[in-house]
Amino acid sequence: MCKHMFALLALTISLFGTQCWASTCFSGEGVSCMNTFTPTDTTGTYEFGNDGRLVVQFDTVLTTFSLTATVNHVIDALDPNVFPPGTVCVRYQFNGSQCDEYDFTGNAGGPNGVPVKNVNYKGLITLTLSYLTNQTAHNPAFGHAPGDNATAVYSEDILTSYSNFPLSEDPTMGGKLPGLSSVAAFDEPLTESDSFCFVSPTEGQTFTVGQDIEVAFRLFASGPCPNSGTPIRDKTARASLSTVDPTTGNVVFPPLPNKEEGNKFHWDNKDGLNEFDLSTEGLAPGPYTITVFGSKFSPHSVDVILQ
Repeated sequence: MCKHMFALLALTISLFGTQCWASTCFSGEGVSCMNTFTPTDTTGTYEFGNDGRLVVQFDTVLTTFSLTATVNHVIDALDPNVFPPGTVCVRYQFNGSQCDEYDFTGNAGGPNGVPVKNVNYKGLITLTLSYLTNQTAHNPAFGHAPGDNATAVYSEDILTSYSNFPLSEDPTMGGKLPGLSSVAAFDEPLTESDSFCFVSPTEGQTFTVGQDIEVAFRLFASGPCPNSGTPIRDKTARASLSTVDPTTGNVVFPPLPNKEEGNKFHWDNKDGLNEFDLSTEGLAPGPYTITVFGSKFSPHSVDVILQ
């Protein structure tokens, strides 16, 4: 994962924004890693080697506290009302093909000592998880198990962003949640197995900062691309934009601005296109990856350049 990330890192020109960074802890092949958060250090990176990289970012930190993330290879139960039959945990490529759950403990006042909202921090918590796997991604999910670590059940999918940069076996997923408890990467079965055909942008296409990028694809019941069949609308498809933070080497998801519909696609019935207008307002020049994912097709990515 790291060698691919730093290859793109050399091309990255500048940060897309300013953040307050806490320390990075390196566990090597250990199971636990601890960072300290303060009002001026709101983001911590947890490096677990073959067990992935987890980044925890608070919108606002009110008090100083420590937060430990621990890798657990025993995955808690899934709520069948949230995760359909056939959902599996993601097996990492270089840790003996084991699944990883991340449990949180700390020195604050919440369950297992985790920080308490509106006491230790305000707003939401953003999690970003990167890992290596050779497992095929169908419909990625970022599972969250609210409550005590010992009694946790995965009852939420917090996935808001996904990237299979720079190769299909190097995914990163992002999600937001109001309070910390166990999280893990999952893969759900597809509701359909449709043929995905990228229309725009094209691989390596260059855009000017501030210019909208039309992300468009056609979906068909079967067959190769190009396809002469009748295009299908996909109401579940979403788009993510990712790049690499040059100060940390982390894959990050810049916010998609000015979108009332969030990161979902709209349907152009005339041309049979699923479309999304991606704003680049406020982004820094450099390389970016656009990933499209949904419940009817496996994730697809295209790399673009902003100048």
